[in-house]
Order: sequence, then C-alpha cells, then structure tokens
Amino acid sequence: MGRITATDRLIFTLLFSAIIHLSIVLGVGFGASSKPTNTPLSNLEITLVKQQTKEAPEKADFLAQANNEGGGELDEKVPEPSPEDATAEQQASLPPPSPQPLPTPPAPEPEIAVKEVQQTETEVIKEESKPLATPTKAIVQAKAERIVEQALEEADQRQAEPTISETKPKISARDLKLPSQSEIALLEKQFDSTAKALSKRPKKRQISAATKEYAAAAYMRAWAMKVERIGNFNYPQEAKRQNINGNLMLTVDINADGSVPPDGIVVSRSSGHKILDDAAVRIVRLGAPYAAIPENVLLNSDMLTIIRTWKFKTSRGLSTR
Repeated sequence: MGRITATDRLIFTLLFSAIIHLSIVLGVGFGASSKPTNTPLSNLEITLVKQQTKEAPEKADFLAQANNEGGGELDEKVPEPSPEDATAEQQASLPPPSPQPLPTPPAPEPEIAVKEVQQTETEVIKEESKPLATPTKAIVQAKAERIVEQALEEADQRQAEPTISETKPKISARDLKLPSQSEIALLEKQFDSTAKALSKRPKKRQISAATKEYAAAAYMRAWAMKVERIGNFNYPQEAKRQNINGNLMLTVDINADGSVPPDGIVVSRSSGHKILDDAAVRIVRLGAPYAAIPENVLLNSDMLTIIRTWKFKTSRGLSTR
C-alpha cells in the first residue's frame, strides 16, 4: 500500500465537498402551489370625523382619529355616491368661476352706448326679480353687473377724452411745400445780393513784411520810411509825458493813385492804449497821398493792402516792421 501524501488529502477533501454541495442544491425545491403561512389581513375603512364623543361605539363601521357615535337624520349608513353623483357634488361645492374679462368693444357713439347700458340694466333688473334657483343665475348676475360697470366707465372716458381729429388739424401736402419754396426763394435772393456786393468790391492785394517780391517789397519799404519819418515828427506828446509804450498792428488800404479811402485804415491788433492807436491812424492820414502804385505791384488788382506792426517807444520813437 502506497504512502498518502498531502496532495492526495487535498484532492479527496475537494471531491467530498463538491458531492455534499451538489446534494444540497439538487435536494432543495420550491412549489408554486404552496399555501401562504401568514394570516390574511382584515380590511377596515378609515375616515375623518369633525365631532367626537366621550363614549366609544359598540360596533364601529370605520376607523377615525376620534370616537363618534354617529349623527344625522338617518338610522342607516348613507350609501357611497356613484361617480356621476360625486362629480355633481364636487361641481356644486366648487366656488363659482370668476367672470372672464370681455374683449373691449369698438368705441360706439355716446347715444348707442347709453341705449346699451339701459338695455343691460333692464335685463339685470328682470334677472334680479326672478328667484335664484341655481348658482348659475348668480354667476350671470355678477357678469351683468360687471358689463354695466365697464360700459359706464368706457362712456365716461369717451366723453372726457377728445378725439385726435379735434386736437390736431390736418395739414395738406400743398401747405407743407409752400414754406420750403419760400425759404428757397429767400436763400436765392440773399445769395444773389451777396454775389453782387462781392463783385462790386475792389480787388485787393495784400503785402506785409514777409513779402519777397522785389517790386512790392521796394514800394512797401518806401511807404514805411515815409510813415516813420512823419510819425517821429508827430509823435504823441501825451504818450511821452506819461511814458506810454506799446505795439499795434495796422492794416492800410491804398488806392492805385496812392490815396487812402475813408474806411481804409483798420487797427487789427490794439496796443491797449487809445492814445497810441489814434496816433497811428492820424500819422497814416497825414502821410497820404502816397506814391502811385506801379502795375507790376498791383498785378491786376484795384488797391494794395499793407499790414505792418507799429512800435511806439518813448526812448527810440516810432518804427514799423
């Protein structure tokens, strides 16, 4: 007989365990027709009571949160309502539906609105004289009252508010065109007058210290030397006495023959002292007429405009630049 090893013992144990498990699994079964072992529950209706009594009833028909011996006018239990009766009772217990807002009718004439209101009031009075047998008549009465109130309010609003045609006058297309045509004619007239005035004004050529052309620069230099000489001989004595100094800019228009027009002298920038401004204008008038302006200086213009800066210094006299 051979020696039993640990491996043999393990194999034997596994086979024995498998046989026992198979026998248990195959031996247990379930039957579909087996009867339930628990006892069936008895059914009992449950309800809620509004009133309670101290004594409990001998034989209760329902379960409730408190004892109640019962009440009412009948000795027998009231049968359960059918679905149709339950629906009717539920509809009766529900509050009457709120009246739906009626669409706003078109604005009628005041007389027609008054007739409709009177007719509605007559119908409401007839309805009020009849006995209210069902809740439907109460709803109809509420709707009628609401219609009457809305009709009265709309009639008052139509009488209080003026119509658009009364407040805003109609303007025709012809009236709209007339102002624009008159404005156009006025603008054309102003443009013509301005163009004529500009055409009559003499053409001027302006020269200043920045002029580089020989002929124009030579004429302006000769004019400035004459002005400075006359200005130093006629320097304002009041300015010397008060020791007033200042600079100013003078614009002088000279005609082709050398004369100065009446409005040809303008103080473009004042010195801040009226004595010096008036002295500059007086000196230009004393020096006129000046030399005639050559054609190569005018260049097809009617007059020459000289712009110079005048400096009055009590210590140095008058100078221009």
